[in-house]
Amino acid sequence: MGGRLGGGGANKQIPSISLYFADPLADLISPDGEDTSRPIQRLSRTVFASDRAAIVVRYAAKRELAMLRGRRFERIYLLIDDDLESLTENDGLPSDYRRRLMAYRDGPFRRLLDIVTDVVAPSEKILSSYRRKRAVKLDPAQCHQAGALVHHNLSRPFDIVFAATRSHLQDLGHIAPALAEVLRQRPDARLTTFLNGHAPRSLRMLSNAIHLPMMEWSRYRAFVAENRFHVAIAPALDTPFNRARSISKLHDHAAFGAAGVYSRQEPFDRIVINGKSGLLLSNDPAEWRDTLLDLANRREHTLKIAAGGQILSQTLGDMRRVRNFWMRELELAPALAATG
Repeated sequence: MGGRLGGGGANKQIPSISLYFADPLADLISPDGEDTSRPIQRLSRTVFASDRAAIVVRYAAKRELAMLRGRRFERIYLLIDDDLESLTENDGLPSDYRRRLMAYRDGPFRRLLDIVTDVVAPSEKILSSYRRKRAVKLDPAQCHQAGALVHHNLSRPFDIVFAATRSHLQDLGHIAPALAEVLRQRPDARLTTFLNGHAPRSLRMLSNAIHLPMMEWSRYRAFVAENRFHVAIAPALDTPFNRARSISKLHDHAAFGAAGVYSRQEPFDRIVINGKSGLLLSNDPAEWRDTLLDLANRREHTLKIAAGGQILSQTLGDMRRVRNFWMRELELAPALAATG
């Protein structure tokens, strides 16, 4: 699940854990559940617990559900960042991806909801499906270091990144012909995606388009730390599923040192100041083409937008905010809270 680049092996961290919980609280979590001096124990890959509460990040297996029932926690938090209730045949998702999400939603997820007391999500739209629970909004933290912006001053290829998984394939496909035109008109431009062989055909045929395989979360974090781009694009078709997504791409784009370009809709139209901390576009492919060509020609303008996006990311993604949220919710000692 989720529109992020992390993988999902049994022992691998999924992005949502880092963004909403583990990174801001890293010093308070016993990773193997054996360090009782720390107030939060990690019980499994996606389940954490304090003395009084459990936190489930997106899903729990049958064995974990049994454990949660047996422990009789005062509160059980579900942290979810996908709008599972909006899944339809017209949601813009790849069919196999949709089937997996729906199978989870209609099976294990319903059993998990039976015992959940609180739902935490980055979108009011997601929370609206769980009004019988206590519903609380929480935006993700910025888990990457902000990238330096010196690459904007260098004479080098004009690097564009599409930092998204296959769940955004139709979003990219909508503007792919226009993007291909940009790459043909500007052979000094270079596109990087993480779609491998799934990239739109019109983009796979170009020598200045690089399609990397999807990366497990820890490898992706290393990639972000090591690479810089001038522009990061986040096109999104106007679907309920897309409108419920989080602002995590803002943080990726800031870490890449890139000027973010977004579709003019939720969630970015409520946070980005157009032309200052990002660019907001309609879903007209021609507008995307013209905007990218303009950014390639106006490097100083692109740099200013990238800098504005970093400031916005630092403000909205402040780890102290996420840490203090959980300190309050889990009733941990005030001395452990983050201060400015």
